[in-house]
Amino acid sequence: MCGGLGRLFVVLVMQGCILLGLFASADAARKKIVKIAYEEQETLDPHVAILGQTQASLRILYRGLTRFAIKEAQETAPDGTEIVKQWVTTTEVEPDLAKSWTVSDDGTVWTFKLRQGVQFHKGYGELTAEDVKYSFERQMRRERGMRFAKNLDVIQDITVLGPHTLRITLKQYDPVFPLRMVGYQQGYIVSKKAALAFGGEFGWNPVGTGPFTFHRRLPREKIIFRAFEDYHGGRPAVDEIHWFDVPEDATKLLGLEKGTFDIALPNVVTADLKEQVAAMGAVLDERGPGGQYRLYFNTIKPPFDDIRVRRAFMHAIDRQAIVDTLWSDGLGTVASSPLPPGYFGHLPLEMPAYDPNLARQLLAEAGYLDGLTIHDYFITKSYGYPKIMVMVQEQLKRVGVDVQLQRVEHATYHQNIRNNLNPFVLYSGTRLTDGDVMLGLFFHSGEAPDPGTGNKGTNFAHYRGIDDLLEEGRRTRNPEKRAALYHEAQRRIMRDAVCLPIVDIPSRSIRHPARVSTPFDPKFGEYTIHNFYTYPELLAVVE
Repeated sequence: MCGGLGRLFVVLVMQGCILLGLFASADAARKKIVKIAYEEQETLDPHVAILGQTQASLRILYRGLTRFAIKEAQETAPDGTEIVKQWVTTTEVEPDLAKSWTVSDDGTVWTFKLRQGVQFHKGYGELTAEDVKYSFERQMRRERGMRFAKNLDVIQDITVLGPHTLRITLKQYDPVFPLRMVGYQQGYIVSKKAALAFGGEFGWNPVGTGPFTFHRRLPREKIIFRAFEDYHGGRPAVDEIHWFDVPEDATKLLGLEKGTFDIALPNVVTADLKEQVAAMGAVLDERGPGGQYRLYFNTIKPPFDDIRVRRAFMHAIDRQAIVDTLWSDGLGTVASSPLPPGYFGHLPLEMPAYDPNLARQLLAEAGYLDGLTIHDYFITKSYGYPKIMVMVQEQLKRVGVDVQLQRVEHATYHQNIRNNLNPFVLYSGTRLTDGDVMLGLFFHSGEAPDPGTGNKGTNFAHYRGIDDLLEEGRRTRNPEKRAALYHEAQRRIMRDAVCLPIVDIPSRSIRHPARVSTPFDPKFGEYTIHNFYTYPELLAVVE
């Protein structure tokens, strides 16, 4: 009898477990999950991160005092109905964590009023002015090599006036200060309490105010983000975002086709990939202004301290061939300036013509009659870098230059180029869309990387030729005069042969519209500077 009752009990328990498992499976099936294929982040501390995949994902977790404006306009559809069209711009801002602000007549004193009731993730309490002050000052102190402090150098003092009010006093007028406060890189606000509690471990214990919270990291597999129930903009429609580490584009495409992934961010969008995307019924979400690949020549070390060598390299590289090979069918544009289109102050310039005979002549004049060998040239395995560099290597070989490539992981590449291990550097990036920021970060002398001082800047040319123009631009309130200064800066950069712009490419991701929707037009309905959706909370799972 007891044995029979025991067996019955075991059966009932097993049935209960099965039912619970079925309920759990059904609950999981009901979850609205967006699955993204990109690459793994090196940290989720927004003020330390440098890798592209990390920059792309941080809007999921964090917000800033301001945000890029969502614009609206009414249009008439082909069937005669009136529709409201939305788009995102990177040239205007609107309130986000700050509900309002005032500025003094001379433009140097900004007083921000914060939204009340904004909550941090994981029970870290309400956002206060102290969190904002801390978020900026930890960077201004350059803790742990924080590399976006340059964008905050204009700040003289931050004073907390109350729980939800703070005053930021600038050293001088700054024409782009509202853009600097956008939720991007230096503008992200973190929880002071959490950052101090976790210290160096904050990168994998991130706490922000964004639409999703960090749930779990499975190294080399995926990171799981969960909808933040108390998000001040309203709970996202998506329950979870699963961010998969998928380095290979072929794997991303296969997963997208099979339903393993809903969105993929490829390393390079070629004409062939574009055809595959169309064939599977997916779409390319294109976002401006995009990035620019360019070469920087280290002007303070041989052989590129000789302008003839720099000019030789510029004439030896066939930029049109690179674009035609890698970004045909209108996917990329041969660059016309070191300040890309879409950035305030852009000026198209005449670029050095492809002329291998002239390149050989210049190398001979510089003393390299028998050619030149560059040993141990590091190049990342990621994005378009290796494809571009292989073509550059072949083109340089035709004029007697042997570049011996070593492929490394992307994080190692970043470390090596900031240790000045490459005599010339291939780099791509987007920044706040103003000449002051883009030119300042890549060409101001204060941004030259120096392992001795810990400076991890991106002036890989170690150029000093436009400091005066940038500094005058920061004092200039007239937009036309400011643009003229940036025009002259671009002319000097090309005159001094410190940089060769190669290609301008929009930011692109692949999305399967049958599974995930976005409110913005796939064709430049959204501008962004971090290679991903500006508002991930507006993604929705298609029922």
